[in-house]
Amino acid sequence: MSENAFNNSASLVAVDIQSFRNTTRDINFDVFMKLSEDNVVHVFSRTTGLDYKRLAGYIVKGVQFLYILPADVDAYKAFIARPAQSIFDDPNTSTEKKIATLLNMTEQNMAELFSQFSVSDETTITSKRVIHGYVDLMTTKPESLALILKLVSHGEYLYYHSIAVSIFSMFIAKASGQFNTRMLELVGLGGFLHDVGSTHISKTLLDSPKSFEEEERSEMEEHPQHGMKMLEANTNIQDEVRYIVYQHHEQPGGKGYPNNLFGPVIYYPAKIVALADSFSALISKRPYRPAYSVEKAIEILRKGTVQGKFDRDLMEIVASVFLRQSKGNQAA
Repeated sequence: MSENAFNNSASLVAVDIQSFRNTTRDINFDVFMKLSEDNVVHVFSRTTGLDYKRLAGYIVKGVQFLYILPADVDAYKAFIARPAQSIFDDPNTSTEKKIATLLNMTEQNMAELFSQFSVSDETTITSKRVIHGYVDLMTTKPESLALILKLVSHGEYLYYHSIAVSIFSMFIAKASGQFNTRMLELVGLGGFLHDVGSTHISKTLLDSPKSFEEEERSEMEEHPQHGMKMLEANTNIQDEVRYIVYQHHEQPGGKGYPNNLFGPVIYYPAKIVALADSFSALISKRPYRPAYSVEKAIEILRKGTVQGKFDRDLMEIVASVFLRQSKGNQAA
């Protein structure tokens, strides 16, 4: 980009920052932000595309406008004319493109969720669209979910983990045979939002590679309450989702948190998300250990089930679903 683009800031065209929400990552023009009339910075480029996390941060900080070059106005108009949702819904869109678009939608949605101290109605609606997209793929192209998980596993852990827990929860719920499509989506949304209360936990603590001290553990164990508070005033969030967020760390043996509930009292979908949460964490690489194999993760979860951490019947469904899928992937 030439220096003239920065020096001649008066020639830049202002565009609404909100117009970049619900779009794909790929842009074929450059985007700038004015720090002052004489100070312009290059924030997104046609080479690297949009950075959803930074975009969400700018919106939270109250930035209203970004800027483009006059020569790029037509490219910008064409870009915002076809939002990500319309690409995903287009019957002519290939499965590969649908996956890429859904991941774009998910990443932007997660960036917004984890930059807020309360979950807005608009973000909730977008979350529901994203979960509906995964249920649609699960129903019409179940083989595509393995590719999705492989792709997102390279991203930031908190984002990947939330996506994985959502998908795993829906797999388990569907395999249980007890849920219709509406409930599958609610379980998926609960998995998607289960850790949203982590926005109230210090990043240093979240990224800590060492075991927690007692005070640190107490702070970490507050995230279900934080998540519940973030959702309680949102009329677009169903009670079923709130129960999942609040209870996903309860244990049938009564040693979970925040309320030490026993088996029959714990909301059944929350038990599903609890297993999906632990399974996802075990098969993910962490700063303090490598990722476990599916087989090893199932072995660890079974031991935890004997100790009262997980529902026994659901544990067998988890083993059946993921061991079968693991063997299928190995055979492929």
